[in-house]
Amino acid sequence: MSTNRHPIEQEELMAYLDGELSADQATEALSHLELCPECQTLAADFRGVSQELLAWEVESPEVGISSELNGALGERLQKRQAAKVTSSRFQNRVMTSRWVWAGALAIVCVAVGLKLTLISRNRNEDRSTAYPSMASIEQYLMPDRNAEIAMARSAAPEAISADAKILVLGWRGYETAVEGKNGFVCMVERSWMSPFNSAEFWNPRVRVPLCFNPGAARSILPLTIKRTKMVLAGLSKAQMIDSIKAGFDNKEVPTPEPGAMCYMMSRASYLNDALGHYVPHLMFYFPLTDKSSWGADLPDSPVTLNPQFQGSPEPITEFVIPVGKWSDGTAAPVM
Repeated sequence: MSTNRHPIEQEELMAYLDGELSADQATEALSHLELCPECQTLAADFRGVSQELLAWEVESPEVGISSELNGALGERLQKRQAAKVTSSRFQNRVMTSRWVWAGALAIVCVAVGLKLTLISRNRNEDRSTAYPSMASIEQYLMPDRNAEIAMARSAAPEAISADAKILVLGWRGYETAVEGKNGFVCMVERSWMSPFNSAEFWNPRVRVPLCFNPGAARSILPLTIKRTKMVLAGLSKAQMIDSIKAGFDNKEVPTPEPGAMCYMMSRASYLNDALGHYVPHLMFYFPLTDKSSWGADLPDSPVTLNPQFQGSPEPITEFVIPVGKWSDGTAAPVM
């Protein structure tokens, strides 16, 4: 997090949420949070993680840990009350006690580890059925229009997004919030732009800020608009797939223009529950092609094939290339 734009670091934000800052620091953090959508998103994520950790329940393992610990405590108490013994016997007693405690602690650690592993495995198994159908439209909308505008702009460096057209999601679809000057279009996509077979197609938490360049605004954005209108109209996935196929067959939906790409460099981006915020990256669009033409997904290649389209049903190939910094210019984690 850049200190010239954000007076608090991520660690300080966590400390604020935990009530560990001084009064002056807390006041400064609160004032910044009220005005910064990016930090509001981070704060919400931190709170979510804390709530999930608190929600974890570790059941008592069925391995008799309690009796082991009680036995060790009883033995230790008896030995303390015993008559004074020689130095060698004292040393042996200490070593024995240490081994008892070490063994008991090891049992506890193994049991807890197994329990957490089972919890994690169950959560991964449940993920595929977590979003079986569309949630209420309110859960996909952002009540604060200005917050959505700011999130959309965060997709690209300010030199690009400041003059871009900004779209926000409304009850009837995307609508223009800010007119642009440079041909770029920034917006926040929702989960229904995922592959149709994605387990998170209806995940209402998904927020994906992106900024299309002029070529993508003309040839990729219409697909986002089309999918969104069909979703809000209540069409099934099968109906949407058929409509998209017909649109490409009838040339009502354009194929990617040469040079079509978009920026996805926002810290606030939440791709899905599996990837979370991921890393800042650029996306490039082409008519359906083999990924080997870009060397995508080969060892040490920075290029990845995005399965978002790839003929299912859109005849579009999308490549992803990570970049080393977020849109605000701060360093990003290594992929």
